[in-house]
Amino acid sequence: MMKHSTRLAVGSALFLLALSVPGRGQTQDSPDPQVSPSAAPRKVRISFLPPPLDGTISLGIYDSKGTLVRVLHRESNIDEFQIGHDALSTSWDGDNDNGEPSPPGKYRARGYVVGDLPLEGVGFYFNDWVSDEHPARIEKICAIAAKDDGVIVSARLAHAGLMTLICGAAGDVIPADEPATPIECKDATADRPAAEPIASAPGKEGTRWVIEVSRNDIARTEVRQYSAGNELLRSLTVPADEPQPRGIAASPQADRIFLLEENAAEQRLRSLSLLTTKSAGEQSISDWTVDFEKKIMVHSEFRIENGKAVVHGGEVPPKTVPIKLQPNPLEKHKRGTVALAAGYDHAGSFLKTADGLPLQTISETQHLARAVIAPHDAKSIDVFQDDGTVVEQFRVMNVDAMMAFDCGDFELK
Repeated sequence: MMKHSTRLAVGSALFLLALSVPGRGQTQDSPDPQVSPSAAPRKVRISFLPPPLDGTISLGIYDSKGTLVRVLHRESNIDEFQIGHDALSTSWDGDNDNGEPSPPGKYRARGYVVGDLPLEGVGFYFNDWVSDEHPARIEKICAIAAKDDGVIVSARLAHAGLMTLICGAAGDVIPADEPATPIECKDATADRPAAEPIASAPGKEGTRWVIEVSRNDIARTEVRQYSAGNELLRSLTVPADEPQPRGIAASPQADRIFLLEENAAEQRLRSLSLLTTKSAGEQSISDWTVDFEKKIMVHSEFRIENGKAVVHGGEVPPKTVPIKLQPNPLEKHKRGTVALAAGYDHAGSFLKTADGLPLQTISETQHLARAVIAPHDAKSIDVFQDDGTVVEQFRVMNVDAMMAFDCGDFELK
């Protein structure tokens, strides 16, 4: 899931060469670009001294307004450049990132050497079915059925059809041997017939569990257990502000039921076991315990609170996080600042500058819909990425292990 670039020594040897070349020592303010036309039309050659830092190189072409028009190198190793006696060199064909010719005018080449930025996965949010151990992107539970002490789950995957899982007594998940039977998944907000029951399942000793709408003045959904002779044994009412039961399965050996519940905000699968049943006048009151609960929550507008993703409350994530860079000794030891942001494309997520230059791959997760950044401490940032089914959090450390370099201005004709 994570991609780490191969890192080679970029700066050390070339820095020694730079000191031996007149006019290219540590005291230069900004190295003059060595740009020359080549045989190809509009092609320019760019030479530069990389800062003395081991890592990868990202280099961009910017127009006179400071807008990034071309990502010339993205996380490149030293062997992707031409190595000269005193500098690295590369070339630009004059096209922008869309493959279109850039207009004539002044441009500037600048970039970053990115050192070792340790990366770790922190956690998953809003989908209890997705984890490192079970990476399948489950977006909805379609149906459930009892199996021994657990439950068989038919799940719909994002972009990949159906799969069958088994939840054990403690909620542990393992893939099932048998393939999933195609089942229609309906949203909780879809129109539903008022017919009763909504769903039913056989229980132990010939009993039957039923989800139905009560016949009282106030319509509400109840889970009821009937004897083999159709006598009401007990009932369970879910509060109206919680997800409502839509599917049920029951253990054939114990007073244990599995409820598939949903509303517009979330879907959940709960396992409940009967503890005791007490008589209160003509009514019997049953006490239940929740064995396990797994949720899938709607989270398109998630926010950040205390370093975690939340649906309710929290703060809107910042668009960028400022980070102080390592001083570049080739530029009078200036200690610059870069505004980091989170980006994504069809290949995954990455750290980038505020103006769009990719610096460091975060993950290769596809189908991302959102990626945001948040500060963690002075040298660490968090990236939260959302593929529509789950939000995953990564922590990038030592983010100050970067040096900026500037190749100067040149004219494109």
